[in-house]
Order: sequence, then structure tokens, then C-alpha cells
Amino acid sequence: MNAKNNTDAKNNEEEQQEESFSSQKYSNLRVIIADEQHHFASILKTLLQSMGFTRITLAVNGDDALKRCTSSKYDIYLFDYNFTSGISGLDLVKKLRREHLAPCMSLMFIVTGDSSRSKVLCAIEHEPDDYVIKPFSQKQFARRLKNAMTKKIALREVYTCLHHDDRAGAIQALEKALNNETPYDIYCRCLLAELYGQDGQLDLAQTVVQDGMAYSDSDYLKFAMGKILYRMSLYEESINIIKDVLTRQPLMTDAIEYVTRNYVSMGQNDLAIQNIKHAVELSPLSEKLLNTQVTTALNAGDFMTARDGVASLLNIKRNSPDDMNNLLESYVECEFLFVEQSRDPFHISNMEKVMGNMVGRYLNFTNRQTFPVETFKTVCDSRVALIRGDIRKSKKKIYQALELLNKSENPSDSIRKGMYLGFMALGEYEMAEHISQQINTDDSRNSSEDIYTNILNVCIAQKNSEQSDRKSKYQELNSQGIGKYKDGKLDEALNLFKEAIRKVPGNSNAILNKIQVLIDMAEIQLKDSLANAKKMAQGLVQECSSDLSLLDGIPLSDVLSERVQLLREDFSIIQKKISGK
Repeated sequence: MNAKNNTDAKNNEEEQQEESFSSQKYSNLRVIIADEQHHFASILKTLLQSMGFTRITLAVNGDDALKRCTSSKYDIYLFDYNFTSGISGLDLVKKLRREHLAPCMSLMFIVTGDSSRSKVLCAIEHEPDDYVIKPFSQKQFARRLKNAMTKKIALREVYTCLHHDDRAGAIQALEKALNNETPYDIYCRCLLAELYGQDGQLDLAQTVVQDGMAYSDSDYLKFAMGKILYRMSLYEESINIIKDVLTRQPLMTDAIEYVTRNYVSMGQNDLAIQNIKHAVELSPLSEKLLNTQVTTALNAGDFMTARDGVASLLNIKRNSPDDMNNLLESYVECEFLFVEQSRDPFHISNMEKVMGNMVGRYLNFTNRQTFPVETFKTVCDSRVALIRGDIRKSKKKIYQALELLNKSENPSDSIRKGMYLGFMALGEYEMAEHISQQINTDDSRNSSEDIYTNILNVCIAQKNSEQSDRKSKYQELNSQGIGKYKDGKLDEALNLFKEAIRKVPGNSNAILNKIQVLIDMAEIQLKDSLANAKKMAQGLVQECSSDLSLLDGIPLSDVLSERVQLLREDFSIIQKKISGK
């Protein structure tokens, strides 16, 4: 009953909103203005009052607007592009829609004095209902508002279904609108083709666009066809039609992005990177394009381009603490990948400075409740030590970081992913697997959030791929060694564990397995009556002592620490037997 009442209430709210839109009963509509320029906010409020609006709320910045929008619903949202601090107007639009904090028929306007190309293109990417440049007259604003309202009313069923994530309903509503000869024919065809494409109904998508192209030379329809051809794996045809669109619409960054996707699918990574860089030059504030640049570059092995893309995202998202957690971790991972690939002494010696500058610049913008700074820095120190060849220091630092992580409350996944990558780089695969089980794998996250987790996931895929053969060979050698040990073939087991350590010098389990064999072999030698048996036992014990020293001062996990303690006790007994004490 409650669910039915809630549904009825929502329907009544939308009907009242539509009625107010249709008759332009502005006095019934709730408006919120978020602008740091109090003088302009007052002017805009006066302008709206002269148009008949009476229910107007003012917010001093984005964070204030978000708080108000969380507790109250509005019909018209007028947000400045950006604010000195806190959430931006663009992110407000995205968040309110993503989390269904605004009614589905509401209008969202970005109102700003900045008409620069980069900001306009970036705003369009977030799909507000309109983007209004200051200054403007009452007549201009009224016309823009009326046009936006008219479109909302005409496509109410479509917007309602999209708001409630009802894709099947949206498809039906769009088909109905096209049958009724909507004045928004091109928009509806492009959106319907996109929804068909997402459902894998590519023939239907192609037909609906072709029907539109039969009477319209619209570049939007042509671009929609290019996307369909891409989904059909007809990459060259897709590139040709999209490039034709770009001759007339050079600022259509979505089209440039799809050319990039085609090049990637064709294995032409250099052209893909060159193309996406061009798109980013046109729209340097576009998060979507920068993410495409980063992932394209990472998959192509161009880690410097990836790192530079993350640096740009850090600058754009500095007022979004949770995003900064992922991005700061992503930046250092891209830097590590770049340095590891180059093996250039200059880059190796310079990486601490490069990372230190970036971390110092953005660390204060992270969410300190979920981003334990000392853990992050200690993992970075471990990775730097490993690249410089100091395995012992690297291992000591990574386990120190693990201790710090265990003391943290609710650390973000970005920290855990960085820890995972650190253990993988060191060759501590068992610990890496343990960390990976703590990483959130919930697939319910939406795609907009995935933009910022995607980079780290690609870094993980890169590291997993890089370590795949090494890990497989280590596991094979270690497994064979354990088998030989169980069969009592200690010489063969020792050789296998030594080979495993040569493959992965930082792996603690292989070292402990080797120590176990050395102790057992020394024990056997002491029981032998041969003249040089004791001398051979001494040699084994000396080698054992050297291996144990590799673990001195390292705060290993509880399981490993317990095993080390037991081996040290066995080692002490053997030492006493050799010395005769």
C-alpha cells in the first residue's frame, strides 16, 4: 500500500509539474539558484520574480545547493559552472540525476559568465537542459526556458522511463513519439538507436537511423550511424562516416572519441592516442575524454601519456575528495609503470621528486577519512625501493604499510588496490591475493563512478599481465619443490626453491620453504657418521642464517610471522647441536 501511495504521489507531482510547465504557471514552480556571485544571484532572482516565479531558493555554493537539494525537490535548477570550493555545478547536475534527487521533469541549467570553448564543450558533455551565458535579458531567458519546458512536456514518457531506469519503457515511448511525428524526430532517433544498440538490437538501430537519413542530412544521425557501425565491428566504415561529420562539426568531441575507439579496435594504437589527444586539446576539461586518453594510453603501453592524463584529471577533480583518492593512487601507478618500462636512470632518480610534487599538491584534497596518508606514502616508498633494486627495504616498507592499513578505519579501495599492486610488484603473490579479496567487487556501481576506478583497474590488469608468466613459473617451481619435499627428495626440493627465488626474489614463502629444507638437510647431516658431515651441516646452517637475515625487522603478516618464529626455533636447535652445546 505504501509503495502504491508513493507511486501515486510521484505521478501527481509530475502531473502538477507538467500542468505548470504547459500553462507556464511559474508561481507554482520551485526554483533554486546556486551562484557565489551574490549580486548576480540577486539580479537573477529579481528577473525570475518579474516573470512570475515566487518560490525561489538561493544557495551560496555547490555544497549548500547539494544539501538543500537532498532535503527538498525543485522544478528548475540554475547552477553556476564552478565554485571556489566544493562540488561544481556540473557535478551537481550529474549527481542529482544519478541519485534521482531531482524530479524527472525538472530542468537543469548551467548559468555562467564563461563562454570559453573548453567550458562550453565540457558543460555539453554533462547534458544540462541548457547552458546560458551571462549576461542575458529576461526575454532571452524566457525563450530558452519555454523551449526546454516544451521539449520536456512533449517527451514526458521518455524522460519518465529514463528517470526510473526503465529502458524497455523508454524504447516504447520513443517509438510512439516517432509514430506521432514528434518535432524532436532527430533527437528521438539518435536516442532510440543508442538504446537499441545497448540491447544488441543493431539491425533495429540501423533501420531507425537510416529512415531518418532518408529525409534529413543531419550530422547527428550520421554520427549515430557511425556508432552503430562501430558496434557491428565495421571499423573502417565507422571511421569514414564519423570523419565526414567532423569536417563540418570539428568540435564534436564525442565523434572524435569514437574515431579513437575504432582505431583501438583495429589495433592502431598510435593513431588512437594521437586522435584522443586532439580531442583533449579541444576540450581539456572533459573528464570523459581524459579518461579515454588514459585508458587508451595504458592499454597501448604509453604510460607517460596516461600519467599526464591523470594529472589533468587531478586538477579538474580537486574538489571531489572521493575521486581524488582514486586519481592520486592512479597517478603514482602510472608513474611506476612508466619508470619500470623505461628503466632510464634519469627517470628512476627523478621519480621521487615527480611523485612528491604531485602528492604534495593534491594530498590535502583527498578524503582523509578513507585515505590513510601514511599507508599511501609507505607503499610508494616500497615501490621506489624495489625499482632501485633494494628488495629488503621494499619488503620492509610494504609490510609496514600493511600494518598501518590494518589500523585504518574504512580505507578506500584505491588504497587497497595500491597495496595489491605493491605486493604484486614485489612478487609476494600470496599476500596480493589476500589483499585482492578485500577489494570491493560490487558491480552495482554506475559507469560515471567507474570513470575514476577504471584507471586503477587498468593498472591492475597491466601488472597482472606483466607478472603472469613470472607468477606462473614461480608457482610451478614452488609447487614442485613442495612435492619433492614431501617425497623426501630434499636436494631436488632445494634446487626448485632456489630457482623459484631467482624468479621472484621478494617472495617470502619461497624463502621460508628454502629455509625449511636447509634445516632438515642440516639435521640429516648431523646424524651422518661421515667425517665431513658436520662441516656440510655448518655450510647449510650458514646459508640458512643468511636467508633468515633477509626477514629481520620486517613486520610480516601473522601467518608468516608464526612460521618464521617456528623456523628460528628449529634453527637455534640445529646451531646448538653443531656447536656441541
